[in-house]
Amino acid sequence: MPPTEISKDNVRNPLPWASVVMPIHSCRNTILKSLDGLYRQKTLSWCEVIFVCDTIKDDTLELVHNHPLAKQWEVVEINKPGRGLAEGYNLGWRAARSNYVFFMHSDCYPVADDAMLQMVGWLERENALAVMPLIDIPQNDWDSMNFWDRVTSSQFRHAKPAHGLSGKFDLMRRDALEKIGGFDEKRFFSAAEDADMVEQVKKFGKLAASDVVVIHAHLHPPASRFISVLRKQAQYGEGGGALIRKNIGSFDFIRRAFVILALNGLKLVLLIGVLLWPLSRAVSISSLVLLLLLSAYYGRWAMLTRDWRSPLIPFAVALMFSINALSMVRGFIQGRQTFHYHKRAK
Repeated sequence: MPPTEISKDNVRNPLPWASVVMPIHSCRNTILKSLDGLYRQKTLSWCEVIFVCDTIKDDTLELVHNHPLAKQWEVVEINKPGRGLAEGYNLGWRAARSNYVFFMHSDCYPVADDAMLQMVGWLERENALAVMPLIDIPQNDWDSMNFWDRVTSSQFRHAKPAHGLSGKFDLMRRDALEKIGGFDEKRFFSAAEDADMVEQVKKFGKLAASDVVVIHAHLHPPASRFISVLRKQAQYGEGGGALIRKNIGSFDFIRRAFVILALNGLKLVLLIGVLLWPLSRAVSISSLVLLLLLSAYYGRWAMLTRDWRSPLIPFAVALMFSINALSMVRGFIQGRQTFHYHKRAK
């Protein structure tokens, strides 16, 4: 379906109808679908897309400049390498000129051609501060994944679409972001900043859940290594620990995150139990068995892969859980995520 022709006459329409903030890095393999998804959108007036550029080493920007969207919408580029998602989001929304601010990753795209109109409709109808979409994960790329991607994606195998305020196609009011103070870039770098925003939005007003479907077509690089998986677990763990430290006094946070908190707590308890070998071998062995069973359940779909490494999956996932748990403790003690902070630009 061709996009609706929108005039960029700034005399009649001095401000964009909506602003889309998209943090990008070297993402040439996914960004075209995102740009196509925006180009198809039916909107009430011209819009702007703000790219927050972080260490781009390929031709991503060239693809952006040559895409038809660059002629239909106004394109803004902010070059701030090494800033992370939390600060990148803040740089983007503070440069936005519309009160409707969408946050969108470069590997996501809306299904419907009127997704932006629907999201704004939900925002106004619910009198909400923010609206989250219904996020769907493609199930047809399992065979093209490499081994370690299958291990980390096993939990999403056959997953149903779920709501989430996670930067996939979120809509927030700019004045609400100003009231909240934006994303907490002092505590978070590129993990748990979205979960923290959920808590902040709910403190000030309503967070609505729409039925607008967004595809999260995460890239699965063919050369993914296990060490990268462990680094990602350390990143997520520290962010999660900082999130718990910040919101531990909130009953609503405990209630909403109870299942995740209980699961992470179980991982930590089992790890401690394994380390009790000098004091109690029975406790240590029992904890190890339970940890491996939990790990096998996590990676159950990947274990069906015909690969000589498949029997190692429970041990690999157990190591992932251990790194995540230890990093969570570190993040809780520090009260902020520091992993990757050494890459922050001065």
